[in-house]
Amino acid sequence: MAEYLAWLIQFGRIAEGRILDFNHDDSMTTIFFRYNVANVDYETSQKLTPEQIKRAHQYIPGAVVSVRYDPKNPGSSLVT
Repeated sequence: MAEYLAWLIQFGRIAEGRILDFNHDDSMTTIFFRYNVANVDYETSQKLTPEQIKRAHQYIPGAVVSVRYDPKNPGSSLVT
């Protein structure tokens, strides 16, 4: 999994996404986001990394974010 995420960061296509919501509990913060590729909307979630948690103010609902996605499987993505 770590290799695939590294591949997405390096080679994934970039789309504009929007944060829909977030959930924070004692052990993790999860963001929920939406993006569009070729006129298809995708909604998914992602656990924030410790580095991303330091920038949590960037992931408030309504925030615009960069989404890296796999061009062969656009539903596979991550917010960077």
